[in-house]
Amino acid sequence: MRQVPRDLKEAARLDGASEYQIYGLVLPLVRPALGAIGIFTMIPIWNDLWFPLILAPSSKTATITLGVQQFLGQFISDWNAVLSSLTLAMIPILLFYLIFSQQMIRSITAGAVK
Repeated sequence: MRQVPRDLKEAARLDGASEYQIYGLVLPLVRPALGAIGIFTMIPIWNDLWFPLILAPSSKTATITLGVQQFLGQFISDWNAVLSSLTLAMIPILLFYLIFSQQMIRSITAGAVK
């Protein structure tokens, strides 16, 4: 947000735009950065195991990674179920990345060429 030119916001204020209208003007300019932040923030949260294990130990509030732990035991492990459930758990993150990959590429290459 600091990289957005201050003159752009001041010109909008002089034209009578409210703060919400200025936000709507600035949002498309920072969309690549928001996409990159969203991707880098979402992946560790989605893959987290210990934090949900401490806060939500019941089966009703378990996350996907905690549910996978039910297929692993001390004497027997159902590897087919583990791998299939982890593949299904990967689908939302993959869709999230595919949707925001264009913004991710734009944010990485924004400062490369001047």
